[in-house]
Amino acid sequence: MIDNIRSVIILGSSGTVGSLTGGLIAQKDIKVYFLSRVLERAKSGLERAIAQARSEVISRNIVCGDYEHLLEKALEEADWIVECVSENLAIKQRMYEKIDQYKRSDAIVSSTTSSLPLTELPRGRSESFKRNFLSTHFYNPPGRMLACEIATQAATDPEVFDFMKDFLGHELRRVVIPVKNIAGFAGNRIAFLLFNQITALAEEHGVEMMDYLIGPYTGRLMPPLATLDLVGVDIHKAIIENLYENTNDEMHESFILPDYINKMIDNGSLGNKALTKGGFYKKLESGKRIFLDPATCDYVPAIEPHVASVEKAKQQIHMGMYREAFETIKTAHRKEVDIVMDILCTYIAYSYARIGEVTESELGIEEIDKVMSFGFNWAAPSLIVNMLGGKEYAIELMEERGFAVPDSLKSASESAHQIPNAGKYFVAR
Repeated sequence: MIDNIRSVIILGSSGTVGSLTGGLIAQKDIKVYFLSRVLERAKSGLERAIAQARSEVISRNIVCGDYEHLLEKALEEADWIVECVSENLAIKQRMYEKIDQYKRSDAIVSSTTSSLPLTELPRGRSESFKRNFLSTHFYNPPGRMLACEIATQAATDPEVFDFMKDFLGHELRRVVIPVKNIAGFAGNRIAFLLFNQITALAEEHGVEMMDYLIGPYTGRLMPPLATLDLVGVDIHKAIIENLYENTNDEMHESFILPDYINKMIDNGSLGNKALTKGGFYKKLESGKRIFLDPATCDYVPAIEPHVASVEKAKQQIHMGMYREAFETIKTAHRKEVDIVMDILCTYIAYSYARIGEVTESELGIEEIDKVMSFGFNWAAPSLIVNMLGGKEYAIELMEERGFAVPDSLKSASESAHQIPNAGKYFVAR
């Protein structure tokens, strides 16, 4: 087994996660190979990494190349091979076949996937490949999102897991969250359930209204549908379909895509990476934004929604009155506010119900709190419980709204919900 990492390969270095993760590694004075199908794409990844670091210094540690001309040489040298290729099982397995031919027997191979089954990825590979294979799921953009979920499969050597956990935490300064080998791990499992519910609600209430209602004042740095434009609508679809296929829980039917998402993809409305065609939002040359109409997949002007209780809550948050803001939302009897409360209750219920399934039971909500805070910049589930008035009130609220209350919430100590720095998550815009 290796005792240090001196050389790293990023496979799929033109992508955002691959290039920016590679840039972080290069900043530690480690040699990094940026490899893609064609050299120009690897170079574009280097440019993105330099922009993240705001320095060209890292380029001295990065070597760009393509699979045909540099893969074999790089594999013979690499201590750690980071696979960031397309989120497709067959494509990844073909890449692993190539890796297995040339890598050193002690080289660590990790995938950045969180949605594909980790047990299936190394099927048919050598024992040394399986022994040194695990998932290191970085969050995007890794320069700002510090979370990194780490998971193993049955054949992973425990010493490899311990080594990578230490390296990620101490050398790359990640907030490392050990998770079980479950589709979506913790962060994407929870977040994309909510994303998909909100895309479904947008069919009835509109894109602009949903992002207005479930925006920063509810503990999210960026509104949900704007976030999906950043992620990519096609990536959202791939994650949701993988979660539907590979999970089976009390909310399984919530992992069914609304039909209009497929129409968006067919139209090329993929989000920020297709600026000319837009996503849920589209920016005009004038600087104004227009919004997708899910019924037609055309774009419509802004309506600039105004809900008095939401505006009052935002003003209270602006003044640092966070609990008072949630009291305003709790006591406002409007259909729009009902949507907010249902989403918050879903977030709490689904998060607490995943304890023991995606993370170890004895850790309680702590690891899930970490991944939602440091992976998405969302207020942690336990912080939402606190903002709603504490565990007992949150349970009462959930029961009133017809939600099944997880035993893990009922048995949680109130002290677990005393989280400082609420102002980091609750902002008024």
